[in-house]
Amino acid sequence: MKIKKINEDKVQIIITNQDLEERDFKKWEIMPLSPKAQELFQDLLDMAYQECGFEIEDDSQLMVEAYPLSIDSFVVVMTKVRQHQLGEHIGFVLPHQQENEEDEEDSSRLDRGGNQVWSFPDLETCIQACSRLTPDYVDGSKLYKYQDAYYLVLEILPDNQAYVEAVVGEYGDWIAFDEVFLMEYGSLMVPREAVINLASLIRLYS
Repeated sequence: MKIKKINEDKVQIIITNQDLEERDFKKWEIMPLSPKAQELFQDLLDMAYQECGFEIEDDSQLMVEAYPLSIDSFVVVMTKVRQHQLGEHIGFVLPHQQENEEDEEDSSRLDRGGNQVWSFPDLETCIQACSRLTPDYVDGSKLYKYQDAYYLVLEILPDNQAYVEAVVGEYGDWIAFDEVFLMEYGSLMVPREAVINLASLIRLYS
């Protein structure tokens, strides 16, 4: 692991697959509210305190961001947020875009691949996103539900990846884990052609 203190309120940690294996942890277990993920981030917070003095004061809370850096590594950014800026307890965020920090690794341009998972806060938002997509641009799609969120799994045709990401990105967040997590812990709502099937429901919400 490589720990780098960006500033007084932010620390960056680069984690490799080997680091995860030593902790019996898999990348697809990086999931909001996952007990194993919360345990991992608590360990990282302890390490950040020991190595660079990064700690959470009484008047601040912690926001955690995680996104892939390469095939065999990813980066975790921990940010202290004042209580009046963040109402929830300890935040966990898997953003589809990196903040534009000069000192951070430039991974926002990474190719996410053709198989992607997108998260939506509710079914209506997911339906709106699907209604905007051109079905021929997607080779396959499924819909899962995990806890209170909905997850759209897309197999995107290579030539159309930028378009699909731009459209879906207006409604949801790209999630940096594989479908295997949803297969094990989530509920399969639409097993195939989720984009077409959900788009057909748009009139119910218009």
